[in-house]
Amino acid sequence: MADYSGDFGKMQEEALARMRQMQKRSKTAVSPPPQPAGKPPENKKPPEPPRQDIPPRTDILGSLFGDIKIDAEKAMILLMMFVLYKNGADIKLLLALGYLLM
Repeated sequence: MADYSGDFGKMQEEALARMRQMQKRSKTAVSPPPQPAGKPPENKKPPEPPRQDIPPRTDILGSLFGDIKIDAEKAMILLMMFVLYKNGADIKLLLALGYLLM
């Protein structure tokens, strides 16, 4: 059989050299570039807060009904109940929808 111990050692040394080279590259990619000796560091402005030109949305249903919490799903069920009532729906159906509001 052939002796591969010399080749294996050489391959291991090359792999270590490539690993060190990649580590150096990664450190330079992550760290900021060094500033020149005579130049002061740049002062970056802090980010401006978002503008508040648009007034906050008021909850129309919440203001009409006071303390009753009405979300979009409950409002949709109420609207369905109203439309069904105006079209002469069965009272059992309206009671079932009312039960869903609880």
